[in-house]
Amino acid sequence: MSAVHAPNRKDKTMALQGGCLCEGVKFEVTEEPLMMGTCHCTRCQRRGGGPGATGVLYPVGSVNITEGEDLIAEYEIEPGAIRRFCSRCGSPVFGSSEEFIFVQAGTLDEDPGIRPQFHMMVDFKAVWDEIHDDLPQYGEYPPMGE
Repeated sequence: MSAVHAPNRKDKTMALQGGCLCEGVKFEVTEEPLMMGTCHCTRCQRRGGGPGATGVLYPVGSVNITEGEDLIAEYEIEPGAIRRFCSRCGSPVFGSSEEFIFVQAGTLDEDPGIRPQFHMMVDFKAVWDEIHDDLPQYGEYPPMGE
């Protein structure tokens, strides 16, 4: 799966900034995105209170906390898969696995320079969740590394 980059990310030499709702947690992303997609799993539904989560995947080690590290709480959803959120406002900030960092797209301050490429975990989407685009849909995980 090749990345679909948007033409309007201004300066790709600068780190991309992001943060939580209360602005207590701030972070920077130092690498280019691997891919972007929307997850419709039950965990993402419950974490955000909606149909799922749209996120940008980055290489491990490319997200640095610049403010509010003491405000970050963690929840390990399964061994090796950790979700991080602000303990003050509850905003999900990012998650990580051994393979990548999943940054919630809505936490980024700027255009990440990539657009959604797929929907994943559609076998678990809410019955009221209707997908209205032509992006590929995967019952579980999309193929990685294509």
